[in-house]
Amino acid sequence: MSAPELVSRCFAARTAAHLFHLETASYAEHMALGDFYDEIASGADKFVECFQGVFGKIKRYPDDEETEARTAPIPMIAGLRTWLVDHRDECAKDESELENLIDELLATCDRTLYKLKYLK
Repeated sequence: MSAPELVSRCFAARTAAHLFHLETASYAEHMALGDFYDEIASGADKFVECFQGVFGKIKRYPDDEETEARTAPIPMIAGLRTWLVDHRDECAKDESELENLIDELLATCDRTLYKLKYLK
């Protein structure tokens, strides 16, 4: 179930980031979260299309409630990053292109964490 969960977690993070993006009073946070929700959704879409090209259609995705509750932006993105690292091998199934796409998702998390922590 890890590949479908990866997609669901990324889409849940996208939705949470979009809401944080709309709620924040910080311009830097607004911009960082705007970039994040665009990139994480696009990256998850690329991953699932490639995964399905190799392994066939995914028939079921976990609901948002099954993935991660909405928390503050930094812990939410850090939590997604940790999950991606912990489940990278299971999700990629030894396919290097899928590993690379997960690395891109990790890079999106890393860039956003940097922006949220250090750019005000």
